[in-house]
Amino acid sequence: MTGSDWAAVRPALRLTYDAFCETHERAWLGVARARLRDESAAQAAVNRMKGRLRQQWPRVLREPVPAFRAWAFVKEEIGAALAERAMTADEQVRVPDWVAVVRKAAQLAEDRAEAQGVHEALYDAIKGLSERRHDVVVLRYLLELPDSVIAEYLDTTEANIRSTASQALARLARALRDQRDQRGQR
Repeated sequence: MTGSDWAAVRPALRLTYDAFCETHERAWLGVARARLRDESAAQAAVNRMKGRLRQQWPRVLREPVPAFRAWAFVKEEIGAALAERAMTADEQVRVPDWVAVVRKAAQLAEDRAEAQGVHEALYDAIKGLSERRHDVVVLRYLLELPDSVIAEYLDTTEANIRSTASQALARLARALRDQRDQRGQR
């Protein structure tokens, strides 16, 4: 749908799209930042996703859980950005916003190590989580979204979100313990 096509869309549809994006964009950007570790890449992925969402907005509105479809779009755009980055393979190491999520998760996993290089170790531990667990950790602990909203994004129940968060923290604690033990053996 081009810009002129979008202008011809009923104002009510444009209004619902704008309100939907305003409601959910913080979560979309948060997960994009956590995965891509780059603000401009995260913003570009979300902008591409919003373009796709706008093109398909009338159809998305007819779905049982529009937030789930939008979540799928943002995850696809993040995946495309990661694939493009892997092909160029010219990434610089930074310590961006994702440090907040790994620190919070590490605290919850009872690992408060502050040794040099701990940021990368924490990031590696978070990266080692399954995609679903990673999403739950980012949405719950970095963005502090309620379980009900996360459940809507992931099209599951709040109980499942609580269980996934608990499993993620247990795996994170185990991975951090293993990393600490490996550093101690050197």
